[in-house]
Amino acid sequence: MPLKKVKQKTVVDQVMDQIKELIASGEYKPGDKIPTEMELAKDFGLGRSSIREAIKIFNYLGVLESRAAIGTIVKERSQISTEALTWSLLLGDDEFEEMVELRGAIELRCMCTISSSIKQGSEDTLKLISTLEDIVEKMKIAANKKDYARISELDLNFHFLIIASAGNELFNSLYETLRAFLKEEVEMTNLNYQNPEEIWKEHRMLLDALKTGDNLVILSEYEDHLKNIVLHLNKK
Repeated sequence: MPLKKVKQKTVVDQVMDQIKELIASGEYKPGDKIPTEMELAKDFGLGRSSIREAIKIFNYLGVLESRAAIGTIVKERSQISTEALTWSLLLGDDEFEEMVELRGAIELRCMCTISSSIKQGSEDTLKLISTLEDIVEKMKIAANKKDYARISELDLNFHFLIIASAGNELFNSLYETLRAFLKEEVEMTNLNYQNPEEIWKEHRMLLDALKTGDNLVILSEYEDHLKNIVLHLNKK
């Protein structure tokens, strides 16, 4: 195998690595102010222009925020931009199946969290179940009208509510980023159901499994749901 030339990192890349290490090590936490451009330039032994460029990139990604008369602050995780993930998906050759698997991993974990809340008799969870019941009923009405666009809209909302209810901001952020890509997947999958009644019935079974509060029942039903998605997604 022919050897490839080693690419040297740019100065800005090296500065970003250093700043990332300062944050990853816990030296600077969310809400903390990092050293000024002048101080970082002196510490790193570099010109201020490279420091400024690195900070601009981190500002764009939502990792840092530069405030006039205050300085540059490390932001909270929930405020980090999803631009990087979005472009990764746009520029990559990821198959829909891989995105379905990613969503599945997130959603299944959220369903297990919800099942625990069901056992505890959480009022918020009971409200969630009621809302999901309403969505399934609306899916049934849309299926009777063969309104696939409405079915897909309700389908996305059904799964979004499950993920949002778990209270994990990172999961919410990831799902919101995936949502634009999953919309096409959901629409393609649903159109491949010859009988749209199967769609709402499948979600009814998923909801019934969730209501049991039994993780094994939920896992079994959700795996069947994912298999059906992949099956219909690959129909010609």
